[in-house]
Amino acid sequence: MERRCEHCGERFIPRPNVTCQRYCSKDECQRARRRRWRRRKLRTDAEYRGNQHDAQKRWREHHRDYWKRYRVSHPGYEERNRALQGERNRRRKEGLIAKRYESTDVNRMRSGVYRLIPAGGEGTAKSDAYLVKLDILPNTYPRGNSFLPDCKEIT
Repeated sequence: MERRCEHCGERFIPRPNVTCQRYCSKDECQRARRRRWRRRKLRTDAEYRGNQHDAQKRWREHHRDYWKRYRVSHPGYEERNRALQGERNRRRKEGLIAKRYESTDVNRMRSGVYRLIPAGGEGTAKSDAYLVKLDILPNTYPRGNSFLPDCKEIT
């Protein structure tokens, strides 16, 4: 019985020993399957997420000069990055970029209901306004604990 691959959409015959196979055997489709599995695992499994974080940290500690060597061997990377930073700087001067650390001790945001309206007036966002409830979490808020829901899972 043929099925359609969830990635490429082409028909394939699933392997008899994999009853719920949804991806064909093409390399690109298998990479998409593994990416999807990893994203879901990172989102739902706090222990896996912590292990991945620790592994990446160890890798960075053992390869401290990776980005320095990468920039030397890829001069186009630096040029592209400079051009993109120039564009970000231009937009910042026009007031189109929100500041990441705007909530300082002087300007402390509090939990509550806020009206969310589009900024910039360039037509980049719809003219609708939304009421949103924000719960401000302290920096000491525990992250990655299995007894606390992931922020994307809260309904």
